[in-house]
Amino acid sequence: MNQETIGKNIRKARRERDMTQDALAERLAVTESAVSQWESGKTVPDLLTIPALCAVLGVTSDWLLGVNEEKRREEIGEIKKQADALGRNGKRKEELAVLEEAFRRYPESCDLKYSLMYATKDPDLKITLGEQILAESTEESYRTGAMQQMIYSYREKGNLKRAEELARQMPGLWTTSDVFLTHIAEGEEYQKRSHNLRFLLLNLLYEAMHYGIVYGDDETEALYSDEDRAQVAEKCIAMFKLFFEEGDYAFHHGSLEEEYKDLAKWHARRGEADDATDCLGKAADHALAFIGYAQSSPHSYHHTSLLFRGAEGGGDVGLYCEQNSASHMLDFMKKPDFDNLREMPTFREIETRLTAAAGDWHVAEA
Repeated sequence: MNQETIGKNIRKARRERDMTQDALAERLAVTESAVSQWESGKTVPDLLTIPALCAVLGVTSDWLLGVNEEKRREEIGEIKKQADALGRNGKRKEELAVLEEAFRRYPESCDLKYSLMYATKDPDLKITLGEQILAESTEESYRTGAMQQMIYSYREKGNLKRAEELARQMPGLWTTSDVFLTHIAEGEEYQKRSHNLRFLLLNLLYEAMHYGIVYGDDETEALYSDEDRAQVAEKCIAMFKLFFEEGDYAFHHGSLEEEYKDLAKWHARRGEADDATDCLGKAADHALAFIGYAQSSPHSYHHTSLLFRGAEGGGDVGLYCEQNSASHMLDFMKKPDFDNLREMPTFREIETRLTAAAGDWHVAEA
C-alpha cells in the first residue's frame, strides 16, 4: 500500500469538495491531526474508516487507494488463497495479518470482510464486519455465515437482544437447504447430498451430546460430575464406532482423540493406571491417523462404512493451531494427572511414537 498516493488522493478529493481538514475530521469522528497525517502520507486510515471516508468524499476505494479493478480481482483471489493455506496449516496469526493488510487495500470487498470475520477473534470487529455484510451483500451464504458469527459475538458482548434477533432470522433445523435439496435431488447428486446431510446430522448430534455437560455455562456444568463427563466421552466413542463400522473416521479421528484423552485423564485421577494408558494409546492412534488424513488430500479419501459409502473426505481440514496433533498430544501427557504413569513402559512407548511424528502441520490443499 502506497501511503503517499493515498494521502494525495484524500487531499485532492477533499479540496474538490471545498472541505477543510477539520470538516472532514468531524464527519469521520476523528481528529484533524489524523486527517493531516493521512494527507502527508505519514499514516493511513484504519480498517473500518476507509469505507466511511470514501462515502464522505464520494469516491471509490479503488480510486482512493489507486487500485486497478482487474488487478484488484486477481490480487484478492491470490490473497484468499494465501490466507487459506496459512489457516489450513494452523498459522492463524499469519493468516489474520494477511487478511488485515488486504482489507486495508480493498475495504469494500465482501469476500475479504467475510474471510477476516472468520479469522479474527475480536468480537467487536466481527460485529462491525458482519453488520456491513448484512447492509451491503445479497449473497445468502455471506449473510448467513455473517449472522452466525455475529450471534456468538453479540452474546460474548452481552447484547442478547441483538443476538436473538439474528438467531430468529436463521432457518430452522428441518427447513434448511441441506434438507430440501437432498429431497429433490436425483442420481449421483442425491447420493452426494444424502452423504452431506448425514455428516451434518452426525456433527450436530456430537455437539449436542456435549452441551451443558462437557461445556456450557458454569451453572449448568456444575450439575454434572466428572463421571458424567466420562460417560459422555464413552457414548461419543460408541456413536462414532456405530456410524463408521469400517473404522474410516477421516476427520473424526480428531474427535476420537479428544474423547480418549478425556477418558485417560479420568482414569488417571482414579488411580486406574492400566485403563489410563490404554486410553492414551488409543488417543495417540487417532492423533497419528488424523495427521495422515490431513497430510493427504481429504477429497481423495473415500469412506467405506455403510451410511457414508463412497463419500469423499468427511470435512475439509482447517486447523486452529500451528503444531500438529502429535505435538499437542505430547503436551497433554505432561499434565500432572499422568505423573504416576511416566515410568510405565506403555506410557514411554506412546511418547516415542508421538515424538517421531510431532511437528508443524502440513495440510494438503482441498
